[in-house]
Amino acid sequence: MPAPSLFSFRKEPAVDPRGLLSSIGEVVYSWDIHSDVLKWGPNAAEVLGALPDRAMLRGIGFAGLVEPGSGPSRYDAIFGTSEQDQGEGVLYRTRYAVDLAGRKMWADDTGRWFAGSDGRPARARGVLRLERAARTGELDETGSGLCDRPALVDQIGLVLQEHLPQERPVVVLVAAIDELARLNDDFGHEATDEIVATVHERLRSVTRRRDHLVRYAGNSFAIILSACPRDQIDSAARRFIKVVAESAIETSHGIALVRLRVGAAHAPELGSHAGELLAAAEGALATARASAADDVVVARPQRRRQDRAERSGLDVQAVTALNEHRVRLALQPVVSARTREPAFHEALLRVGQPEAGLFFASAELVPLLERRGLVRLFDHRVLELALALLAADPALRLSINVSPVSLGDPEWLGAFLSLAGTARNLASRLIVEVTETATIEDPARLAKLLGRIKDCGTRIAIDDFGAGHTSLKHLRAFPVDILKIDGAFTQNLRRSTDDRFYVRTLIDLAHHLGVETVAEWVDDELQATMLRDWGITYLQGHLVGRAELMPMVEPERRRAAC
Repeated sequence: MPAPSLFSFRKEPAVDPRGLLSSIGEVVYSWDIHSDVLKWGPNAAEVLGALPDRAMLRGIGFAGLVEPGSGPSRYDAIFGTSEQDQGEGVLYRTRYAVDLAGRKMWADDTGRWFAGSDGRPARARGVLRLERAARTGELDETGSGLCDRPALVDQIGLVLQEHLPQERPVVVLVAAIDELARLNDDFGHEATDEIVATVHERLRSVTRRRDHLVRYAGNSFAIILSACPRDQIDSAARRFIKVVAESAIETSHGIALVRLRVGAAHAPELGSHAGELLAAAEGALATARASAADDVVVARPQRRRQDRAERSGLDVQAVTALNEHRVRLALQPVVSARTREPAFHEALLRVGQPEAGLFFASAELVPLLERRGLVRLFDHRVLELALALLAADPALRLSINVSPVSLGDPEWLGAFLSLAGTARNLASRLIVEVTETATIEDPARLAKLLGRIKDCGTRIAIDDFGAGHTSLKHLRAFPVDILKIDGAFTQNLRRSTDDRFYVRTLIDLAHHLGVETVAEWVDDELQATMLRDWGITYLQGHLVGRAELMPMVEPERRRAAC
């Protein structure tokens, strides 16, 4: 009698392959992709060991065990093919490292997927075979070096423990690609990924063997320097800046000139706590990114005095831009994930010279405006311009970004209530976006502020969700209508099992809270399809529309209060 097929969906006579499969480290599985229900053969515990139910019963849960960068996951292998199921299924095969309760093993994953009525993968059957244990350092060689922030803090802590008792200083450098948002706008997400990968390789080429290079938070790099005196920090940082800037980066969508900004923190000068050291370096990086001249900023125990003349000059320039009507809005569509019909547009700040066609993006401007204490004025102007556009187009719906600084300013709130109060039909077509980081400090006060805004008929969105640490308790207290998932997580869905698991968890959380979701930085169809299938409400990114500069529409003056 012929052996039963592992990939057939027909009922076969019961055969117990348990002993044979276990002896060679194999276990069969079936996966209902639509429901994400994962079922294993009876020998799963013998082959895989004792794993949590979330990993054994859900496809996305098991994908979370795959070591980042070790190889395409099962999901990638199935959805990454262009083949069509002609009735017999489509063969897939991939190889990756999997963490089995601390036991890291290489696995060969082979099977067939079968299409549903829409032609897309609906079910899969396969065999997982464990090959051998992953050797120490092997995964670092095959992976991208990407890790999360807690893991980075742990790594910094280990270096501090090793070197500080021997009176050897430690320096943490945090580097970021300058104007990455503009590069993404100019070249697209795929090219941006290529730029990040090239920068990573260039940094690695000049990193000493005793130092540590880590990519974290998607597009940021941390370099841990051991035995680096304070007077050598600047030269060390500029070595990394130079290797990145020495030649243009060729991408599939054009040639990019890339510049690096670096923030640095020195131990023991700033203490010996890893988390505080990393935070200081990140703060120094923020200062470098807000500066027009400083490529490298070293954190100091006490804040340096600002040059008053320089500050005054910048203030005058900013106020002049407001007075000369050089503040404009660019609108980017946010569309339904299922129909691709526009639901609303995000209004993005642009400042520049209209006659020259040169405008600077909000990602570059807002940090500088916040440091100068001017962001409230610009947020006020954005609100005025947004309401003017809403008044000119009754079918338009807009979202605007509000800085945490403005939210905490009674004058800005008063201006909002005054401007929105006399035209509830306009306010009801407006969405106020607040970054997740703004929700961390004094959440009770923020909940009250957002409540007053919502009383005017305006909806509330939490922007860059997933990047901060908002607790479920606090999130429930906010009158939130929309969660916008940080693009740093959605941009790597094709390659990162960690990001897929995290994004899907955020979407499930939003469903639990009864709020809508937006995925940012969606630049290709595979991203869009995955997000749609997971239940995302809206999509935003180059795939569905770029930001377009709007003509100036002067606002009407409104004085009544809400």
